[in-house]
Amino acid sequence: MLLPSTCHHCGREVPIVYRGVFAFCTSCGALRTPLAGPSVNLAGKPSKLGAAVASTAGWLVLLFGGSLALGLGTLFGAIFSVGVALALSLPIAVVSGGVGFALLRGGRRLRQSGADAERVTREQALLAMAAAGPAGRGGRYGVTAPAAARALGISVEEADAVLTALAKSDPDRMAVDLDDQGMVWYRSLESSPTRGRRVRVDASAPAPGTAAEEQEDDARPDEFARSPRQ
Repeated sequence: MLLPSTCHHCGREVPIVYRGVFAFCTSCGALRTPLAGPSVNLAGKPSKLGAAVASTAGWLVLLFGGSLALGLGTLFGAIFSVGVALALSLPIAVVSGGVGFALLRGGRRLRQSGADAERVTREQALLAMAAAGPAGRGGRYGVTAPAAARALGISVEEADAVLTALAKSDPDRMAVDLDDQGMVWYRSLESSPTRGRRVRVDASAPAPGTAAEEQEDDARPDEFARSPRQ
């Protein structure tokens, strides 16, 4: 599985999303280099395709191998004896059954691997969007399920399900807010409004570099100096 590469615009290691033939950052929406990392559109697709091929081949092996063993057993049983028929047909049935079930088991593993890759990539992209900074009116932080669905090219139900699962499984990283219009916002606690926001200073406040500002900086040494994107 490819690891997310760093976006040169926002500096985040996030997946990309394809819109047509162009690739975009799932965090800031900037244009990215195609194949720069895992994409929301293609994550897990090769594994799922391999799973479909393996499962189809497994069922075909079981079908034709079983039919061949049954046909030969019936034919030689009628001509010779039951012992001769079993001696010829049983090895074919055992080999075809072993190969067929191995292919079916491999298909299930590939299908699960593809589903896991798709889920992890979507989670990474949605966490990046939820931590990208202010969005919507009033500079609200986070992302909504409809906005995430439009950005990633998935259904609103899928986006809401992944965001809800993230909020439930990892409440230390994802919070859920409800605005005045009843819209649900999913916000990453790793980039909350209280972190990464520069303190505004009006004309009557002490100038930068004064003792008052230095005391404020000492009181909050872990705050970032960077203002969030608008």
